[in-house]
Amino acid sequence: MRNRWAILAAFLLASSALAENGRFEKTISFPRGTDATLDFVYQKVTVREVQCRNYPDREDVEKARTKDHDDHSWLWWEFHVDNRGSADAKVHLWVEILDAKGNVVKSSDRSGDVDAGKIDDSIRVSTRLRTIDIADSPKVRIKVQILPK
Repeated sequence: MRNRWAILAAFLLASSALAENGRFEKTISFPRGTDATLDFVYQKVTVREVQCRNYPDREDVEKARTKDHDDHSWLWWEFHVDNRGSADAKVHLWVEILDAKGNVVKSSDRSGDVDAGKIDDSIRVSTRLRTIDIADSPKVRIKVQILPK
């Protein structure tokens, strides 16, 4: 029982230290047709969720598998951000698409400003990669850094 409390305390300390500097990281299942909850909060800025837009349809994936293995598709990762504070913030976002072994297939990033008091702002990160890699990648690693502006 004592070990469980020690592990919990260490986890909480690590989590709060991570939040203190405004850096977050989370590996999620590839959000195919659904939103992925992130809930990264630093000061009064929240990166709530991410949505994958423009996911290739079944026919595009099948065409890439059977005819054109080098077919590429664009994905847009739409992050929903709130700034309930009184100061503007800068949010830097990274998306790393991972293969079945956990290796990075493609990485993209972007920074955006979030004005003070802005609710449900969005920042998009675009990624272009092989359609087969999109279909076969099980996980995505999301990294976020929230900074005062």
